[in-house]
Amino acid sequence: MFTFGAITLSAAALSACSSPEGTIPVLQSSGEAVNPAPLTSSFASQTGTWATVALGHLNDPLNTFWQLLFLSSSSSKWELATPPGVASNGGLVASASPSGTVTVGFEPSLDLHFSPLAQSTDLGATWAPGVLSGGLSVEPDSLAASSGHQFLALLRSGGGEVVSNSGDLTNWTTVASTRGLAADNSTAGCRVEALTAVAFGATSEDVVGAACAHGAEPGIFDLVNGNWRSVGPTLPDSTAGPSQVLRLVATPSGVTALASAGEGSARRLFALWSADGLKSWSVSAPLPLEGGSLTSTGVTATGGLVVAIKSTDGIRSASVISPPGNQWQELAAPPAGTSAVVATPSGGFDALIENQSTLDVDTLGSGGWHRIQALAVPIQYGSSG
Repeated sequence: MFTFGAITLSAAALSACSSPEGTIPVLQSSGEAVNPAPLTSSFASQTGTWATVALGHLNDPLNTFWQLLFLSSSSSKWELATPPGVASNGGLVASASPSGTVTVGFEPSLDLHFSPLAQSTDLGATWAPGVLSGGLSVEPDSLAASSGHQFLALLRSGGGEVVSNSGDLTNWTTVASTRGLAADNSTAGCRVEALTAVAFGATSEDVVGAACAHGAEPGIFDLVNGNWRSVGPTLPDSTAGPSQVLRLVATPSGVTALASAGEGSARRLFALWSADGLKSWSVSAPLPLEGGSLTSTGVTATGGLVVAIKSTDGIRSASVISPPGNQWQELAAPPAGTSAVVATPSGGFDALIENQSTLDVDTLGSGGWHRIQALAVPIQYGSSG
């Protein structure tokens, strides 16, 4: 349950979360849209896997409710872990710190123009509240937590700004903005168009991901001694076309990133890993999207990546890669209607399938996918209208 210490969020404000803004594209400072990573995402560790998915009537934003799900390493069954008390129509963003603390942000929707936060130190059994003065950006890694209980958040305000917090989740300080980074000499080779992710480096330095208009390096920048520097690797077979950081996550072994390069039918995905404090990177071979779209992204317990893709003709596929691997491995075609393909703590893979107020779960085993669970999710239809 929530433990409402010094923070009180008005019932009127909380009940106002009721629009599908979690599915809109991020706006660049120029006002043009980029292609964000889907909010449907996951993060696996040795203790468990956290995932965010949308359930309900997905063709009706007022009756679409995002849910936080947890799979413990000691169980094969997923549990509902969505923090109570705040409508989740706009979307959810989750971040797990190295210590296991999980922080969840609610995307703005309808008349709610800021993002409530919830934090749990006991795997979702209880939640404590926090608040951001603005609304979170519609990106899966718009929240980050360090091992030293510091936090970063990427907000929509001002064309995109990054704010930091020392642990109380209420008092935030601006440390970067899209406009500021775009004007910084360190980013000249990128031509920053939008900020897309935040993370902490090995020494708890601030790290941001960006969408770049051109250049052979994806926009990854860290803050050292008050100065930003470009630390992204050179992508193989890169062109002068746009690139974008889609995921940026600190793991026990370093930093894992997912980047795209190119546009349209030439857009490709690259997995990136740094295990030496962002000094060098391992870069995968490209995974062509061929005009398709990402439907979910996830980080595995070993710091790898798993992505689900929907092709232009509606065919679904999923691929995985482990660090510091070069080639992506395609998994068996996910079941029809799959919302997310996620890594389990034990190294397996589950497909999370939205069925209105039921989450169906298939696991990948010998011979393909097999149904192992149907989780009923209590949804109050009409509560956001």
